[in-house]
Amino acid sequence: MVGCANGHPFNVAKEGYVNLLLSHQRKSKNPGDDAEMIKARRRFFDSGAFAPLSDRISNSAIFQRPDIAVLDCGCGEGHFLGALSEQYEGFFCGIDISKKAVQLASKRHKRAAWVVANGMRDIPIADASMDVIISILAPRNPLEFSRILKPNGALLIGVPGPNHLIQLRKQLQFTAADFNEKADEATVKCSPQFIENHREQLSYEQTLSQEQIADLIQMTPIFWRSSHEAKAAVMKLDQLMVSISFTLLTLMPAQGD
Repeated sequence: MVGCANGHPFNVAKEGYVNLLLSHQRKSKNPGDDAEMIKARRRFFDSGAFAPLSDRISNSAIFQRPDIAVLDCGCGEGHFLGALSEQYEGFFCGIDISKKAVQLASKRHKRAAWVVANGMRDIPIADASMDVIISILAPRNPLEFSRILKPNGALLIGVPGPNHLIQLRKQLQFTAADFNEKADEATVKCSPQFIENHREQLSYEQTLSQEQIADLIQMTPIFWRSSHEAKAAVMKLDQLMVSISFTLLTLMPAQGD
């Protein structure tokens, strides 16, 4: 059992996670990604299609600190934070509003702490306690990130890069516009609390199998708005070559006067 400063107790689930999501911090009984989306994301990550992204994150220089403290806000099923916890010594905490996602993360990655919480509200992490916060393909809360990070900490953001999955988006009759603006939008939304320090582009081609295509469609919210007919046609493809592109942004806390 754990407790907060106000003396409220919270039980640790048998899987090893803590549920700190209060009733007024959610809009539905089971917020966040559902079980099928989470399982699809776990299978897709396990397939290795996004392995270059995971490797690039894990080998980033910002994690080269002794006994580092890392928060993954919007951690999903724990793929990125789990990899970091296995590579480095320190404290690793993942937060997600989806209970199903946190359950899956806690079952696999035992070296990290996992918490069900709303990362877009008050994040249950102490002031100036984290060396690094990562937000990969997830919503961001700059005000809370600024409170939680140490003065010399770093915020690592991952967003879709130019032409990310453009072939699949065309097949689904969804917008085929590129994502050039995503990185700039992320930097703007994190100001004035943060200042961009470094930007890195990762792009490669990947042939997806029928199973990978199905999981990618299931796990990616932008495809929900595609027509049933378009998704049915894509699901019949034996394979599809796609462009995979991400932009990684490193931001530092803005120093006040």
